[in-house]
Amino acid sequence: MNPIFTSLIYLIVSCSMLIFSKWLFMRFAKYDMYEEIKKGNVTGIIPYLGFLLGVCAIQIGAFVGPSNTLFRYEILSYIMYSLMGSGLMIFSGYVVEKAILHKFNNVDEIVRDRNIGTAAVHFGMYLASGLIISACVTGETIVAHGRCYGVISTLVYYVMGMIFLILFAKLYDMLTPYSLLGEIEADNVAVGVAFGGNLIAIGLILMRATIGDIGTWQQGLILYFIDLSAIILLLPSVRFLLDRLIVKEINITKEIKNNNVAAGLGEAVVLVAFALLIFFMVDFVNIM
Repeated sequence: MNPIFTSLIYLIVSCSMLIFSKWLFMRFAKYDMYEEIKKGNVTGIIPYLGFLLGVCAIQIGAFVGPSNTLFRYEILSYIMYSLMGSGLMIFSGYVVEKAILHKFNNVDEIVRDRNIGTAAVHFGMYLASGLIISACVTGETIVAHGRCYGVISTLVYYVMGMIFLILFAKLYDMLTPYSLLGEIEADNVAVGVAFGGNLIAIGLILMRATIGDIGTWQQGLILYFIDLSAIILLLPSVRFLLDRLIVKEINITKEIKNNNVAAGLGEAVVLVAFALLIFFMVDFVNIM
């Protein structure tokens, strides 16, 4: 089939999937995003922007996965993974609300209090989830028994990714000298932005550990344990880089606790940059 024609079909289907994903987000969101935008409430759109980027990442993952000789099977597989990915993204919203920011009403913070920190965490969680799902839906995670196991492996690695993100949130809260949830509920934007960046960075590392020709479930699980070790080392390493090398003139942790948004954004960007270095330079598969 003509490449221009197939590309046009993919673009049309992709736009249709984006429209569907927006409807899905609006259907399960507990507030009217359009009304919040009309009121000038920026926090009303921030979670959706993370959701949108995550869905786009999923579509890219589904597109670049192993191709089939028949175009109709390729496009059906693309639609199936895109739809499944959008559904998993909705579940990620419940994860952040019920398992991470579980001590307060997230909707009230976003809508009534216009809490940018809460919205930033949702943004980070959605984007991190999209990156993880994107790696899963490439269809390359488990190849030993054929691509028919793609759906199962996607669900398994997605669940493992969510568990890791929840555990990392607990670890982050333990390592910081302030209460993560307490500061976010108290409208500390810097804490929310910093933690949202942490989630995106972890999503990148989990994506890198998942993507590729792993071969067997046993090898995949071993690689995930290696990945978990990298995550445990990630936070202290970034704190060291920030405090000792990049902004050694100030105490970055203290500034974040004092709601210094510049400090929170600095931690988020440095950590994402560090995760990008890991993504492109560390080959988890060949570690085996």
